[in-house]
Amino acid sequence: MKVFLTKLGAVWDRFLDVSMLVSAVAVVLASLLTLSDIASRQFFASAQGWAIEIAEYCLLYLAFFGAAWLLREDGHVKVEVVVEVLGPRSQAFLGMATSAVGVLVTGVLAYFATTTTIMEYMAGTKMYESPLKPPLYPLLIPIPVGAASLCIQFMRRTCGYYRRWQNARTAPAVRE
Repeated sequence: MKVFLTKLGAVWDRFLDVSMLVSAVAVVLASLLTLSDIASRQFFASAQGWAIEIAEYCLLYLAFFGAAWLLREDGHVKVEVVVEVLGPRSQAFLGMATSAVGVLVTGVLAYFATTTTIMEYMAGTKMYESPLKPPLYPLLIPIPVGAASLCIQFMRRTCGYYRRWQNARTAPAVRE
């Protein structure tokens, strides 16, 4: 079982690396599109409305596809003032509790985002106020995928903190 979980973890880590690559491509594409729109306005006196619209969609992909990778790398903003004064066991418990809340929140978000995306796909909804008038569902896809990825990563993180909490309980007390 442990070998299976190790291999599954490696596959998951590879998925997160690919997600990060999608985010990186989205950043570069959004930057290039914005730059081209600025250059077009400056030198040719004509705006490319579609460029800014696609750049905005790229930002959606950037945020949702990169969030789980960033969580794995422990790169999210944290307030550590309180956590640093706690002992190892309390730190692990607090990490476990906040990660469990993350599982709950992202799980609910993933569920509702998935049902909404499926409903918009089945309805064939288009964004009529947009110059490109794209179907809505491809723009929604990063939300359920990203939320589900975050949920899974929060589960992994909760388990990791649980192991730390267990180990801190069984470790002998250190005297100074």
